[in-house]
Amino acid sequence: MEFVAKPVLEDKFWILEDNGQKVGTIRSNENGVTLTVGKENHSFKKLEELKQKMKVSFTGKELVNKEKLEYEVHGYACKTQPYNAIFDLKRKLPLYTKAEGSQSFFCAGYYVVHWEDGSHSPSYCPKLITLSRYEFDGPFKTRIEMQETLRRANG
Repeated sequence: MEFVAKPVLEDKFWILEDNGQKVGTIRSNENGVTLTVGKENHSFKKLEELKQKMKVSFTGKELVNKEKLEYEVHGYACKTQPYNAIFDLKRKLPLYTKAEGSQSFFCAGYYVVHWEDGSHSPSYCPKLITLSRYEFDGPFKTRIEMQETLRRANG
């Protein structure tokens, strides 16, 4: 079986397909490359190693979403210039404020918030207080990852 990897974020994130069906993802970061198929994860030191060991063909860059992350906190996208950026180890959340002296923290990245009525909704850079009050999935580094989790939650 040979997989086709279609780029979503240039040199960072690909959707893996088998005969036109999405079967997994490939993620690249400073720690290496992770191939996920179903519930199985395979790690490689470099993209070249993955290409040598797995049957994956990479399509052209014409499909790349050139989503520019103008701002980020600990590798997670955020809407505005971040101030007071910290990583909350206890909750595993990248936090920031929108102004130097602000006491109101926001969570960088994408999330799926589970409301009390049983519904789920996507959220980009929600307030920390929202995630403190409700269950959630995240943070996700890309909108695609969040949408996939949301699809599973609503499916």
